[in-house]
Amino acid sequence: MEIALAYVKSETQVLYHHFGESSNPSAERAQCFDLDQLADKNLNGVFLPKEFLSSELLLERLEKTASHAPIKTIERETLSSEDFDRLPAETAKKLTKSTYNTWVLQNNLSLMENIFPISQHLKSLWPNDRTTFFEELWHLLKLNLGATNLKIAYNHLRKAEKENEKNQLIRVVVEGVNKPNPTENKELGEALFKHYENQFGSNFELESFDEATSQITILASINASPVIIMAEVFEFGKLQHALLKGLFDGVQLEL
Repeated sequence: MEIALAYVKSETQVLYHHFGESSNPSAERAQCFDLDQLADKNLNGVFLPKEFLSSELLLERLEKTASHAPIKTIERETLSSEDFDRLPAETAKKLTKSTYNTWVLQNNLSLMENIFPISQHLKSLWPNDRTTFFEELWHLLKLNLGATNLKIAYNHLRKAEKENEKNQLIRVVVEGVNKPNPTENKELGEALFKHYENQFGSNFELESFDEATSQITILASINASPVIIMAEVFEFGKLQHALLKGLFDGVQLEL
């Protein structure tokens, strides 16, 4: 699992640390960026020293980041900028997991409180704006799974441009780290749907979750249209399963 974290160094600068499988020695140290550049970075969490909580301008600039990644306040004695600069990958993963656990629970409770209006909103998008439907679904799944990486594959009809042409079925894959990026991906889409064909039996079903690799696969059906969800998550519990099943049950159109 690749992880990218940030540490607020000052009111204008952040340290950015990417933890992956790279053997490049330079990847072992954090990079310093202007705070405004943070929104364009792949990110799984931000550490915010408590001394900056009184800075309204700083908190306002972090609002966009807070919509897709947890922000954890800390004491500098607990984690200084120097510590963060040389943070080992295994320690980073443990810190991220503990931060995600609290963040995901908050997101789950929010979904629980608002599941009916959210379901109705998504249901209204389905007939006329399939792309927006899946972009918003991607964001909901990211928040409530605590996904560090997330892909959704689905079928979409491309409307014919000429009278003598037929509508064309295409495979769309929505993926990303911070925000959804839907693209027509025939090769990946065809491979995924062929692999899981004849396995779409319910609105929401956990196909597999490998705790060792953090890989989860969910097979869903929305109004008889198959959907494949693949993500990297730290945990997947009964509350998440029940909530997401309720969400997928709620977006089905009445026959």
